[in-house]
Amino acid sequence: MARISSNPALIYSKEAVVPNRKQLQEAPSVAEKKERPSENKIQKEKVEITEEAKQLQEKLTKIENEQQQKRLSELSSSEKAYKIHAKKFGNVEKPGIYFVSGFDWFGAGSIKGNYDGVKDMAEAITGANHFGWDQQDEIIEDIMSRKPEEPIVLVGHSFGGDSIVEIANRLNTIDHGFRKIALMITLDSVGFNNDEIPQNVKKNVNYTAQGPYHFLNDGPNIAANYNKTKIENYLRHEVHSDLDDAIDIQVKIMDEIDQAVQPGLA
Repeated sequence: MARISSNPALIYSKEAVVPNRKQLQEAPSVAEKKERPSENKIQKEKVEITEEAKQLQEKLTKIENEQQQKRLSELSSSEKAYKIHAKKFGNVEKPGIYFVSGFDWFGAGSIKGNYDGVKDMAEAITGANHFGWDQQDEIIEDIMSRKPEEPIVLVGHSFGGDSIVEIANRLNTIDHGFRKIALMITLDSVGFNNDEIPQNVKKNVNYTAQGPYHFLNDGPNIAANYNKTKIENYLRHEVHSDLDDAIDIQVKIMDEIDQAVQPGLA
């Protein structure tokens, strides 16, 4: 009988009989061997885009861009302004209501002092904002944070009335998307070149006081374009500093704001 030349200790060692953990991890299972595709199969299944397909894709992209440009050219100026604004500015979905106080002749801050009626009205309306006449930049920044379809209301007394007219003019530019103002209420504006209301204002209600100093009292307002802006002028018997405290004026302002921000109530 032939003799086995191999070392019996090696044949029956633990390593020979039971594979170690590393060998088990590295050895592929039968299922993996069946599922794993060969390199040749992978290369066969790889699809390359032909030159004709690339040319067709470029042609379709060019046609789509041309159609988009055509659609944009057919938009009205107001639609273009809307698109500019929607792309450039914010998307806050709330109306913007701004009360703007005038200069305090008695030395207090610009939003406190003798014009308490403006502050009282701002506090009476949920979501309204109260600013001083010298805060135009902050007001415009807040307005432009809102969606273009959200109504904007500006109410200003004295220097505040002059400021809101300036704000409306600043908003009536392509840089600001020709932002529309649903309602502007001016209470005896003090300043220069504030009697002509720009066409981005839908409605202006203007109150003029009598005395005590005629250089403080405003005149009637006119529209830059009466086809786009409705103007109402009212001459009052109150003096300049009392105009915003008149009860019937405050009621009128509240009603106008309700109609501006909720058109269904009109």
